[in-house]
Amino acid sequence: MHRRLVSSVVLAGLSTALPGAHAHEWYPIECCGGKDCTAADTVIRREDGSYLVTAHGMSLVIPEGYYWRPSPDGQVHVCVRHVGGGVGLMVVCAFRGSGV
Repeated sequence: MHRRLVSSVVLAGLSTALPGAHAHEWYPIECCGGKDCTAADTVIRREDGSYLVTAHGMSLVIPEGYYWRPSPDGQVHVCVRHVGGGVGLMVVCAFRGSGV
């Protein structure tokens, strides 16, 4: 599996744009196009080792073995892009602290 793509993305709701990353200027340029990254609202570790991450009305499944980047603030953050004409999402980067 390509480290930067996540094929199993589950959508609970789809917003048209994520809030900007102005509060977290540390997002790397390869992850964030200005409105692609946000802090997670909830994070649930599932029995299969994957994570269910909810952020601004979207729910994303990040599979076990995904390459997580270290989070400078210790929180979970996701950077996503709209794909397929805006009907799906692709996780570009995900960040988590050591305790997550």
